[in-house]
Amino acid sequence: MRRTPFRVACAVVAFALAASAHGDSLSSYKKQVAGGPAEQAIGAAIDALQAGDLKRAEAASLKALTLAPDEPHALALLAEVEMRQGHAANALKYLQTAVAKNPKSAVAEEAMGRYLDENREYPAAESAFKKAIVLDPKWAAAQISLGDFYLARGQSAPAVTAYRAAVAEDPKNGAAHLALGLGIAAAGDAQNSEKELRTAASLMPNSARPHVALGNLLSLKGQDDQAISEYQTALKLDPRNAGTYVLLGMAQKKGGNAKLAEKAYRQALAIEANNIVALNNLAWIAMMTPERAKEAVVYAKKAAEAAPMMGQVLDTLGWAYHVNGENELASQTLKRGAAVAPEDPRLLYHLAVVYGAQGHKQEEQATLKKALATNKPFPEMDEAKSRLAGKGVS
Repeated sequence: MRRTPFRVACAVVAFALAASAHGDSLSSYKKQVAGGPAEQAIGAAIDALQAGDLKRAEAASLKALTLAPDEPHALALLAEVEMRQGHAANALKYLQTAVAKNPKSAVAEEAMGRYLDENREYPAAESAFKKAIVLDPKWAAAQISLGDFYLARGQSAPAVTAYRAAVAEDPKNGAAHLALGLGIAAAGDAQNSEKELRTAASLMPNSARPHVALGNLLSLKGQDDQAISEYQTALKLDPRNAGTYVLLGMAQKKGGNAKLAEKAYRQALAIEANNIVALNNLAWIAMMTPERAKEAVVYAKKAAEAAPMMGQVLDTLGWAYHVNGENELASQTLKRGAAVAPEDPRLLYHLAVVYGAQGHKQEEQATLKKALATNKPFPEMDEAKSRLAGKGVS
């Protein structure tokens, strides 16, 4: 039987990588605070947050509150610090104070909306975002946050409406054009999406995000060389982003260059040692060479340890066991995968093949039927039909 092709679709949400406007909403705080010592402290807190220095961000935010008690931006920043530390209850207290003490603050409402969204209080989150827009209809970040809320739920039409409103209010806002490009792409308009993303790139010359989004769009259009170029540009701007290396590797493998793809995945792992997609895809690359079959198990095991309930990762590990002739381990692993991803036809096909290798013909036939009954296309569909018809596989 021919070897399974490289698996590219492992838990990568292409456009979500660049969709969030949160960092831009924080940056916009600097334009909203009246000049003076409090503004300087808030600016220092924002810079610290964007650099990942939570202690310095907390200290600067507290300093701003001593200078301007109940200041909504400072309270929102303290809530952000608490959320990043996993202290949701503390974050909520700061946000409740911000809203109660500043009933006309769009910043307080938008920050509360993000908190509620993250904590799955969706109707309340939507209401908070809409209230923020009413309080400050010219603040593009609030419109973008509302659009992101809709886009995350697959509601591209209202998302695009919100993003268009953001662009209309602030035509030079690169984040608004980026969000609109992503929303339009989700609605299926690749041509106008590319136009908006390129506008975003021109307005945000120091940001990697528009280039990552362009790379994703071009890759989906089959323009792999152009996609690779965009990912490489993004990495020049943000060289420590493991996710972009993963996307680069996927585009390179899709374009037929496994060696460059492997290099990109290893660069991702040098930054993020447990990156699930890099590990998963390295396992499939290793399986392309019989001499590297045991190496594939090592990568796949590590990915499964990081994501023990992800069907595609269990599929990779199970198939790696099969390639190594360990069919009992393969069937056990693939059955676990089928339990968590019962509609994954490729995983079911792999399980059927392993059953066949074990001599379990009834189980093989039943599982082949399940794979085909999903009515989802997969690379080995013709092989599955041949096996089910008892013709074997050439």
